[in-house]
Amino acid sequence: MIREGLICGAAVVISLSALDRGGRGLSISEGFERGIARSWVRQEVDGTLDTVPATGRDGQALRARAAPRRGRVPKAALIARTAPIVSGQRVRVAFDLFVPAGTPINSLQIVDLECATCGEGGNPGIRLYLRRGRLRIDRSKIGIARAWMNDAAPALSADRWHRIGLDVLLGAQGRARVTLDGREVLVGEGATLLPGADHLDRIQIGITANSNAVPATLLVDNIAISTR
Repeated sequence: MIREGLICGAAVVISLSALDRGGRGLSISEGFERGIARSWVRQEVDGTLDTVPATGRDGQALRARAAPRRGRVPKAALIARTAPIVSGQRVRVAFDLFVPAGTPINSLQIVDLECATCGEGGNPGIRLYLRRGRLRIDRSKIGIARAWMNDAAPALSADRWHRIGLDVLLGAQGRARVTLDGREVLVGEGATLLPGADHLDRIQIGITANSNAVPATLLVDNIAISTR
């Protein structure tokens, strides 16, 4: 049986079709022109989320601000809870990112693909993060210590908008591809799900963790999330 649902917020439309077939048809788009839609779950741990005029261009953007890390990990991110997105499916996340001067472009997690219903602590999954301005993928939460990285890739620049894309094939023999301003900067092949887990059901974007001893601020806009 195929069921269809539609959840509409003020500025985001989350459409889920074929919910009993692993979340196929997920489509999320968000431009923040009317604030943060109620469809999102807000995660604010020693951090805040609001909308502000987008720096250097028209329209509004999400502003995520996280305090310095002093004990617990500060977070300021939006969460999309989805039907299970299963092994063999592809998840695509794209968004515009602006890092104001003064914010470290190091030790910042910006996208988490997680499983909140796998019965494991810490919501296992993979994470896109910044290390010395370069995009990397952390797989430590699925038991793999070494991150996917490309230190020959260009680093992000402060005080300008970048378009970031993340394309992940889920599975024990998965694959991940990252683009920066339309250019491929990272490719990794291997596990993208925790062994024994067959799905993810939570997508976070913003400052999903700030491990710096100083505060961090990011602007995020034009989010597009889809599966197939």
